Amino acid sequence: MPRPRPHLFTVRYCRKPFRGRNWYVSGFAGGKRVQLWFASEKEAKSAAAFRNAEVKEHGNKAAPLSPAHHMEAVAAIEKLAPYGKSILEAVSFYLGHLDRQASSVSVRALCERVGAEFERRLAAGEISPRHFTSMRETLKKFAARFGERPVKLLPGAEIKAWLSAEPLAVKTRNRHLGYLRNVFGLAREWSLVESDPFEKVSGFNDPNAKARQVAILSPEKVHAFLKAVDPDFLPYFALAAFTGLRREEIIRLDWSEVKLERALIDLPFAKSKNRRRKLIEVPETLSRILSPFARAEGSLIPRKKLQLALERAAKAAGIVPWPQNVLRHSFCSYAVALKGFEWTSTQADHSVQMLRRHYWETVTREEAERYFAL
Repeated sequence: MPRPRPHLFTVRYCRKPFRGRNWYVSGFAGGKRVQLWFASEKEAKSAAAFRNAEVKEHGNKAAPLSPAHHMEAVAAIEKLAPYGKSILEAVSFYLGHLDRQASSVSVRALCERVGAEFERRLAAGEISPRHFTSMRETLKKFAARFGERPVKLLPGAEIKAWLSAEPLAVKTRNRHLGYLRNVFGLAREWSLVESDPFEKVSGFNDPNAKARQVAILSPEKVHAFLKAVDPDFLPYFALAAFTGLRREEIIRLDWSEVKLERALIDLPFAKSKNRRRKLIEVPETLSRILSPFARAEGSLIPRKKLQLALERAAKAAGIVPWPQNVLRHSFCSYAVALKGFEWTSTQADHSVQMLRRHYWETVTREEAERYFAL
């Protein structure tokens, strides 16, 4: 029995136009009758020839493909050819992109969740108020810029490009970049992203970083400043000047952890920045300053504004503007000159490499002796 011939597409003319078109192509595709209307006989014949070629190749069961779609397919094949990829591979890749977009939370939603987590950490005493404020500042800028963008589709290079265009100092850009690495670290922990977008993204190059010298105060300036400090805040500033403790570590410190009879401070790991217990030596000068204030327990500073006390004493001592972290920098400089790198590294919780980079021959031994003999 002979095989049935496939139904071919034919060109027809209709006196009553359909949407201004009189010529149409009629045939079967995918088991259904198809009519395609054209403005001219030439266009209709071209379409019929294209359809009939498909029928001869695949039969009438083939899905209908318009001439326009055929041209798109040919153009896609040509564009993919240099990469050795097929249309199917390209479609699969794009579908994966759409799937990631559909399953991703927005930048704004991620920022809200990270903000809530940092509020929890602040309330639990796991982070300092300064750390919380810095993260909140970064989250605010990040959400304002990227808003509803899906986090899964946001590359780290684009985030860095945004920061590079902001009117910020290099050090500030690197600070925001560091906090955003933290944000995406939490996103990975919460399974909101599959990979680290900053894996191949480096920080901003700061040409002045290596040449930047830390600011310190002379022994005489420290003496003048401590004399001008409100007595309620003297223990805090004395600890900042004569130990390697950081600002937030001193704020968290309790009098019960200051062992003057043993000339040491026992800072628990929970109050340490790097989550390590610290045993800090108390020099004789510091012991003399703290002794009149010592109590069995309680906070070392009153519930007043610490910044206001600092500004008033700095102005009275003629230290304006006040260099950031200048008391800690002064301690490290004089301690390196008098005690060496290893001792200072332990007391200040700094690496020896860091100390060598910033505190090498900053002051003389004679100046250091005057400093610790105040």
